[in-house]
Amino acid sequence: MTDTALQIPRLYKAVVAAAMILVAALIPGAAQSQTKIVAGMVAHGPPQWPQYIAMEFGWFKQDNIELELLGVGGGGAQQLAGGSLNIAHSGYPDFARASLRGAPLKIIINDIIASPYAVFAKPQIKQIADLKGKMISIGGVTDVTLIYIKAFLASAGLTASDVDFVYAKAAGDRFSALVSGGVDATLLNPPTYFKAEALGYTNLGETAPHVKDIPFTVWAANSDWAAKNRAALTAFARSYKRGVEWLYNPANKQQAIDILVKHAKQDPKDSALAYDYLIAKLKLFGLDGNVSDATYEKIAEGLVELGDVKKPFPPKSAIFDGSFVQQATN
Repeated sequence: MTDTALQIPRLYKAVVAAAMILVAALIPGAAQSQTKIVAGMVAHGPPQWPQYIAMEFGWFKQDNIELELLGVGGGGAQQLAGGSLNIAHSGYPDFARASLRGAPLKIIINDIIASPYAVFAKPQIKQIADLKGKMISIGGVTDVTLIYIKAFLASAGLTASDVDFVYAKAAGDRFSALVSGGVDATLLNPPTYFKAEALGYTNLGETAPHVKDIPFTVWAANSDWAAKNRAALTAFARSYKRGVEWLYNPANKQQAIDILVKHAKQDPKDSALAYDYLIAKLKLFGLDGNVSDATYEKIAEGLVELGDVKKPFPPKSAIFDGSFVQQATN
């Protein structure tokens, strides 16, 4: 075989390699590998609205992200610390407590910035004072719902010791306990809020006026994973901001409802009511995802209420890494 003949296969391989490099350079994202984000949440529903919007419009795909949403109930913080989840969504005390105890995780997005709950009770219970001696279902022994219910009870001169508590992390489970007669009252948010109203349970009032400026839920990330996947996590934070802005545009109301129905398998009527209550009325999603110094004071006061910290408060950086929302520009 001549030297020229030997050179032809080599030349062919070189041309193919050069073409592949050129294609990768010309096609946006072709040279970038896709990052899978395994995200834990209590259950599907309105709190994931911004993520459903990003999934619907392909924003995650544009950023080479595959988002897997998993229902994990109350196990988000534990699974996040253990590394089986990359990010997780739950009430802020779950992650703040774990972080303060040395778990490798930090809050990265402050999403629902106030309580979405009202307290519903059996029809014969007509006012907050009637809850004395009754059984109330809340989210957990040291859950954010304990902060909310204590302030709610205090408005009628009651304390936590005046009632009995049982615990269920998901509002759907607490609603089932109310309907079955297993509890006398509970905290509910959409869609169970509207189901309880339709069944004639007494709405004793919203908790938000009694716990002003105390956040509800947040997104947290495993610190080791976050350090290795900074670009993907920044893109996730950017999609959150973009989703909230889109959600707050009244022109997008019906499409937003349709997206919730599709991705969370929610009833259309409940989804429309959830939009009116959570989005149009309360505007519960924070636009920037940040934890301001004033908000951190409220968060820390809540942690004191739960017995997790004492004054002087630890620095905000002990539980919150704001660099992702700060870098996430639309």
